[in-house]
Amino acid sequence: MPRYALDPAQIQIVSWNIAKGRSRDWQEDLHHLTHNADLVLIQEATLEQAMHSCMPDCCWAFAPGFRRPNHTSGVLTIARAETINQYAHSHREPLTMLPKAALVTEYRLQDRRDTLLVANVHAINFTPGTAHFQRQLRSIVTSLTEHRGPLILSGDFNTWRGKRLRILQQLCADLELCDLPFEHDHRRQAFGFALDHIFYRGLTHKSGVISRVYSSDHNPISVTLGI
Repeated sequence: MPRYALDPAQIQIVSWNIAKGRSRDWQEDLHHLTHNADLVLIQEATLEQAMHSCMPDCCWAFAPGFRRPNHTSGVLTIARAETINQYAHSHREPLTMLPKAALVTEYRLQDRRDTLLVANVHAINFTPGTAHFQRQLRSIVTSLTEHRGPLILSGDFNTWRGKRLRILQQLCADLELCDLPFEHDHRRQAFGFALDHIFYRGLTHKSGVISRVYSSDHNPISVTLGI
């Protein structure tokens, strides 16, 4: 059974675009990455895969994006504590009309009155400009503005242009979120810009590492945050 609340002194987080599990060894990598994790944020997760075996005694929250017969992909958030609220977002790519999903979940913290809010995002990718990208992120950020406790915003933001990155950074600055630093930055890049990010507020960065994998075209981010 999942715990009642997360330990705010140490919250271990994994964020990873798993590329729909198309490549070999994704199960082995996911098992290894989530062994001690408290929160796992997966982008391009598919409902049909046997992901439950990695963290069976946990709470699972899923926001669907792309759907077709016998296949549904989206964002998945797994937590070792009870999920007390969840809110799904869906926005369509303007060119392909394929949906991109985001998910906001909320968790209790041990011996605290405030709660932790976590946003798991797969951002719009193919656009002629940035209007649709900005609209999606603003919608997600609006759902976070009233929260007064600790906050995590993470996922694949498809920030492959400087303008896209600046939009994301400005929205995060408005929420007073900090960007997570990495000593050895092995995040997936496009045109020289990292695509995956973790932003946080009301927490302290304790450690972080980016693992090199062959089971996805994105390398997973593993971090420890605490109060």
